Amino acid sequence: GADAPVAEVDGERIGRNGLALLQRYAALDGRAASSAAVLAEVVEQRALARYAAAHLSREQLFPDAHVAFAPEVAADDKLTGLLRAVYREPLETALRVGAGAELQNVLVATPPPTAAQLREVLGDPAQVRLDYALDAAAQRKAQALVVQRWRGLDGREAGLSLADVYARQNVQGRLTLHRLDADFLLAEARRRVAALLVQDWARTAAGDAAIAELRRNLLDREYAQGLASHYGVGADPHDSNAYVDGLRRAVTPAQVAAWYAAHREQFRRVERVKARHIRVADEAAAQQVAAQLRKDGSNFAALARRHSLAPDATGGGELGWLARRAEADWFTELVFAQPVRRNGVPVREPVAADAPAHWEIVRVDVQQTGYFPADSETVRYLAARAIAEQAASRTFAELRERLKRETVVRHADARIAATASPAVAREAQR
Repeated sequence: GADAPVAEVDGERIGRNGLALLQRYAALDGRAASSAAVLAEVVEQRALARYAAAHLSREQLFPDAHVAFAPEVAADDKLTGLLRAVYREPLETALRVGAGAELQNVLVATPPPTAAQLREVLGDPAQVRLDYALDAAAQRKAQALVVQRWRGLDGREAGLSLADVYARQNVQGRLTLHRLDADFLLAEARRRVAALLVQDWARTAAGDAAIAELRRNLLDREYAQGLASHYGVGADPHDSNAYVDGLRRAVTPAQVAAWYAAHREQFRRVERVKARHIRVADEAAAQQVAAQLRKDGSNFAALARRHSLAPDATGGGELGWLARRAEADWFTELVFAQPVRRNGVPVREPVAADAPAHWEIVRVDVQQTGYFPADSETVRYLAARAIAEQAASRTFAELRERLKRETVVRHADARIAATASPAVAREAQR
């Protein structure tokens, strides 16, 4: 329908069709949302993205950009996916009729680039590179080398250059191109043509402004996610984060002590175990013994006496109590890694692959737990990391709320304004 304006965000138009597409996509994903909720999300992402672009570099927002897809490429791919999902049946019909099953109706015969042409732009494939990127001269040559011409559903002809394809690759794709893989290049060019056809058709259905707003919103999300990641929000706890690491280094011993006192259960550990084991000569024997073990371990001692090569075989493989030590051998580490009252899987002694090795089957019967010492390095690191992550998350949440308050939203649609959340409603009155 007519793409009437719904609102302005800091003076930038938001149309009805773009919001409707986001609503339909959310519904397909099982996330039913009102127009007001979708608009509130658009506003928040816009505010976060603007702040991110103004205050942080691309390297800070996208530290993996040299190996990953550029945020613009990621947003564009998500746009195509959204449109395919929302317009699935009419879009498939239109493309099948207009473009053909193999794009045969839109691809224009184009001389494939020769190996010499690719080499001139991409260089010698045998050359060792520290970074896969095009310098300014190679970029100009890549822009001039058309690899696939195509015709839109409206009959207008356009071309894709090597630069167009190259810009849409992650490091694996760029590496493949620098190997002068012409088949990969043409396949990527045709994949891009298919995506452009989807977007062109969607413009006829929703309007140019709606598709442009969708692309902007999806790019806003990439920048907003980059900003959240900068603060360590949603990041893998095992990944290093420069902002969180800076906060962690500033945590004081008093803060660590307070955290330990309040979260002592998080620092519980196994202090000692009572265990048994069976040692055999090879994997085949280990698997044979493991298959005979009863789940409750009631025949463990009998099998140890019959098959184990260890000196304690006559005692049923009893190891007695083993205490945790600061520097433990591999076998002790194996024992402490076992779950209690379960037969362990056979494990090979860690020696060279071609060296003779024993295999061990371990069963832990009893565990006694205690706590990491308050002054241990484990407590210092984990507590400081948790304190820093909480501070970073709090800072990001406060920033997000401040930016939302400062964003001016003017509603053109009274129905959306009437059902807006209190925060959006306050902004609407400004």
